[in-house]
Amino acid sequence: MMEIVSKAKFVRVAPDKIRILSALIKGKTIDGSINQLSFSNREAKKPLLLVLKQLKDQIKAKNKEITDFKVKSVQVDEGPKLKRRRILHQGRATQILKRMSHITIVLADKSSLKVKAQSSKEKEKNEKK
Repeated sequence: MMEIVSKAKFVRVAPDKIRILSALIKGKTIDGSINQLSFSNREAKKPLLLVLKQLKDQIKAKNKEITDFKVKSVQVDEGPKLKRRRILHQGRATQILKRMSHITIVLADKSSLKVKAQSSKEKEKNEKK
């Protein structure tokens, strides 16, 4: 069972925007997830594509086959916020929060994912009995 992890920290895109796209790539191969993201019109796809390309390079460096791995999990955490002020009329001001994200993508062998899926199905059968 082999897992490969790649992270991107302090990405200047709000985490909510990235989470929408992260649901699209979970459970797919690297090439399939890159293909899926390439057809999206959202700007939040750029940091996800960068992390996926990093993972692809890590697999090549370890002399493994790219098709043997699937996206096990995509975690998008909230990073620090840059606080800015917008000046309004009559001496008022409102706060603007520019959000950052931390992206973590974990790849796993297809074989290890199948074993876990089978064991969870067996547990469900045992619970029904």
